[in-house]
Amino acid sequence: MEIHWEFFYTAFIILGAGVVRGYTGFGFTMICAITLAFIYPPSMITPLLLCLDLTASTWLFLKARKLVDWKGLKILILSSMMAIPIGSLVLTSIPVNYLRIFIALTIILLCTGLLLKKQTHTLNRPGTIFGIGILSGFLTGVAAIGGPPVILFYLSSNHSISISRASMIAYFFVTECIALVSCFLYGLLNCQTLVFSAQMLIPLSIGLWIGNYCFENYSNENQFKRQTLILLMTIAFISLINSAIK
Repeated sequence: MEIHWEFFYTAFIILGAGVVRGYTGFGFTMICAITLAFIYPPSMITPLLLCLDLTASTWLFLKARKLVDWKGLKILILSSMMAIPIGSLVLTSIPVNYLRIFIALTIILLCTGLLLKKQTHTLNRPGTIFGIGILSGFLTGVAAIGGPPVILFYLSSNHSISISRASMIAYFFVTECIALVSCFLYGLLNCQTLVFSAQMLIPLSIGLWIGNYCFENYSNENQFKRQTLILLMTIAFISLINSAIK
């Protein structure tokens, strides 16, 4: 069987994104979606990344589940699910590209503010968590980028980095399960996607192990938050450029 350069390019991207995912608890789909869009159509990228990221989430979730802030996470997930249909409805009347630009700029500004601000906040009130979930669900429905509000919520809270990371992992695990079911119902999940996902499990597993090892052995509170905020800003900046040139 002939193996083309696209295979090795994809494996390299998934390995690198796996390292980021294993270390921070997020970033895999955002990195892969941007870098793999050059060679694959969205109809193939979305189910492929969901399969791989759900695999990553399952492994990371099993390791971090005891540290999850379940009380807040339940509110976050339920409110997100409530707002997804609203976002989908708005999508029918607003050009999504303009909205992506606005969201990217907002993320960059928020990340900059958090990088400059040393003090964290107590954000464990049910009303605040509910509002973050509504925002995340709305952005998921309107532009498929509901992760940043949740990430920024945990990074700006007074939770430890272990609890924040574990809670983000659990959030993405649940939402990816729902998204994967939707892909299956819409016929986007097929044998070709499953076979390709299986072929990428080795680079994904290596990347996850490296990232998780680095987190467990080399991370600290300030360093972790700074690194993840810079990563989120970088992804938002690249997304901003892509949206602006379309």
